[in-house]
Amino acid sequence: MSNALWFLLLGSLLLARGLTPSMLKRLPFTPAIVYLAVGLLVGPTVLSLFHVNPLKESALLEVLTEVAVLISLFSAGVKMPVPVSFARWRTPILLASVSMAVSVGLVAGIRLLFARSAPGRERLLGAILAPTDPVLATDVQIRHAGDATSSASP
Repeated sequence: MSNALWFLLLGSLLLARGLTPSMLKRLPFTPAIVYLAVGLLVGPTVLSLFHVNPLKESALLEVLTEVAVLISLFSAGVKMPVPVSFARWRTPILLASVSMAVSVGLVAGIRLLFARSAPGRERLLGAILAPTDPVLATDVQIRHAGDATSSASP
């Protein structure tokens, strides 16, 4: 399968997602389920239009996932209707730096304690399991400009 077809599929999915947000809000499932269904439909399970050998096409998969993550991060950032100031970005910055580093360290430490394998392998596992998903992060985003100050006070 050519790279152009992969980019066409990914671009079509992202374009459809961008053009149909109101319709997708009314559905009883998330866009991730739609992506999964499309993947099952065009993949080897149903129509067999796209085949992926992760070992042979690792470079392409890396590029596709980078593009998807960048677009997810961009769309999550665009949804935040607040002005840019350190006070408003303090919590997301702490979550993205300190909390993530702590969770990577905890996973690596627990694995080192129980599995006793190579420290590099355990740090990699910790980085993989750290909560970095921008799609899930949209659930904890600020919806309105006043949300950050009202949620900070008890």
